[in-house]
Formats: sequence, structure tokens, C-alpha cells
Amino acid sequence: MTAHFLGESSEDYLEAIFVIRRLRGVCRNVDIAAHLGVSKPSVTKALSNLAAAGLVWMCGHDVRLTEEGERAASTTLERHRFFERLLAESGVDARTASAEACRMEHCLSEESFRKLAEHLGRGGR
Repeated sequence: MTAHFLGESSEDYLEAIFVIRRLRGVCRNVDIAAHLGVSKPSVTKALSNLAAAGLVWMCGHDVRLTEEGERAASTTLERHRFFERLLAESGVDARTASAEACRMEHCLSEESFRKLAEHLGRGGR
């Protein structure tokens, strides 16, 4: 399963796990719930779905990304940072830029995203 076929919610969960693990080295359900502002039962259900899709696995209470999950999370985070920078450089305040980048990261196809990044001279992967 590639990031292209994931839903917005799944991409957000993968991105959250990726970011939390980078910051703390470990990621627990409670960390994801706090990061995304959702309930712990919602996290449990989402992680079950992501595990069934082969994108995450649990090691005790530590949530880890599979190789495929990490690729999807990295792609989503790349898009988020791209749009966040674009908005911030355009004069949008940081909080609004981050919130709106979170929505924008999901709405373009991979091809359109790459073409936009190239057009703006910001490359991409």
C-alpha cells in the first residue's frame, strides 16, 4: 500500500508516529492521542487498521513503523513541510500555516505535487 492509496486519517497517524519517534525515540498510543487531539480508543482502532495494512507494528507499548509505513509517513511529512514553508513565506502566521498545510498535504496527487514543487523551484524527492 502506498501513501497514494491511504486515507487522510491514516496519513495523519503515520506522520504523527514518525514525528513522535524522531522527537522521543519511542511512540505510545497516548503520545499519538495527544499529538493528534483524539481519544485513546480512536488511536487503538486506527493502529489496528494500520497494522492490518502492514504499516505499523507494536513492540510492547511502543508503536513502530514498518518500512512501508515509514515511506508513507516521510512522504506525507515532506508534503506538510513544503506547504507549511510556502504559506509561511507568503506571510501566513506559523500556526495557521501548519494547520492549513495539514489539509493541503492530502489533496494533490503525487504527480501534481511534484510538478508544483518543480515549478516553484523547490524540487522534491
